[in-house]
Amino acid sequence: MLEEDGVVGLFAAYQLERPQTADDDVEISTEEVGNILDDSNRPEEVLVDMYLMSGLTPGVDYLVRIHAHDLTTAQEVLREFQATSFGRYSKLVDVLTGIIRDAVYLPQTPDLDAIEKAATFEGTEPPDYAIIIPVDKNAAWWNLPESDRIEKMRDHIEVALPYLDRIRRQLYHSSGLTDYDYITYFETNDLDAFIDLYRDLESIPEYHYVTDGNPTLIGQIESPETIAAKLLRTESI
Repeated sequence: MLEEDGVVGLFAAYQLERPQTADDDVEISTEEVGNILDDSNRPEEVLVDMYLMSGLTPGVDYLVRIHAHDLTTAQEVLREFQATSFGRYSKLVDVLTGIIRDAVYLPQTPDLDAIEKAATFEGTEPPDYAIIIPVDKNAAWWNLPESDRIEKMRDHIEVALPYLDRIRRQLYHSSGLTDYDYITYFETNDLDAFIDLYRDLESIPEYHYVTDGNPTLIGQIESPETIAAKLLRTESI
């Protein structure tokens, strides 16, 4: 599904608002979260992931990422989640929306395209961490001739290739849907490698046309039940 053109990615960041809840209700909350966000409970094709952000991203306790073939379906899943007892104690603090589209530059660099398609992520599954960075390209970038953009993106792709065994990436196009042109999503077990990749990308000419969005979101990949249980244990119950 993540390789299909037109799939919507919806990222919703939440802050838990200290519920005063009895132990029995906490149990029900974690079960409800699992039932609502379980992909197998849905007739339509939907993928849902959840991330524990508490302690890693200021003002955000957890994040829900939903993939669907249309935005209405993704929105309905989010509404159902927010209607759970756990969801009602959660405040939506940020939301990002993007669409997976066919690669623009890789097909125009066929030698690099073949190398990237052959690359295999060798980390443990699921990876430990996810990092989400919204990105803008400035007007000067879009005013460049296409041949210049391809040349600069060749540098970008070449820099990224050595890291693909340790870092998995997904790009979402979001111009007009959010305040950013792209949502860049990474999964990794190796944060040192991610820092090296990011510094390498900052060193090439293409980066002069990039503005990183705010906030950068980082979290641990966990099951919905585990995240709900961990957060509720740390709250005043």
